[in-house]
Amino acid sequence: MKVVMVVLCCVFYCSALWADEVTIFASDDYRPVTFRNEQGKEDGIAYALIKHYEQLSGRKVIVDMASWKRSYLLAEKGKGGIIGLSKTKARLEIFDYSEPFYESIVGIVVKKGKEFPFDSVADLKGKLISVTNAASYGDEFDNALAIKLFKVDVNYTSDVRLKKLLYDRVDCAVVSNGERGLDDILKKDPELSNKRAEFAYLNKPLVRDPLYLAFHKSMKMQTFLIEFNRAIKDAKEKGVIPLAR
Repeated sequence: MKVVMVVLCCVFYCSALWADEVTIFASDDYRPVTFRNEQGKEDGIAYALIKHYEQLSGRKVIVDMASWKRSYLLAEKGKGGIIGLSKTKARLEIFDYSEPFYESIVGIVVKKGKEFPFDSVADLKGKLISVTNAASYGDEFDNALAIKLFKVDVNYTSDVRLKKLLYDRVDCAVVSNGERGLDDILKKDPELSNKRAEFAYLNKPLVRDPLYLAFHKSMKMQTFLIEFNRAIKDAKEKGVIPLAR
């Protein structure tokens, strides 16, 4: 009988330990939010936030970085959370969200000499725009795409998007984190590193995009999100992650 009780205790202990491990999916090419650095290690604002949450809570988080498309599809199936997600009307129906932890400034980059007046999504009419797999750039952009106001060329990595722009295969490209984001992409690629003068960043942002951690509603992770919100607040107060600009 004692042996049975010991075995049962071990089973419950292991189950509890496993339950404490949470998987969060993320992009490996979304600077400065989540990415792999020059050494191939996980890095970024959201990664630092997750590590801060682990330190505060004592819970283990498995960070699974891959393409944004893969990360989103797995999160959509309820296999884990996803960090760096923006809100849209459609997503609010299937995901529970944390508080925002960072605001990404999403802008439009063109080839130098091919600038055009840009004040709203309507100004993208007829353009072929290079975008990230499974990314959303706000309801206005998504709705305009749905009615075929413009076309998109979907690519996995940011350097490929800019190379297509450089060689006139697209009219413009969407880049996160403003001009700093553009500079980061160019610096990390040998072919693009000396091409900064060949790109122009249109002054007005496409969208200011608050980013969140989210879980599929079927996972019932509201309690976890409440804990994570405390970590967001603490991380901002302690300078672990930047405040909104």
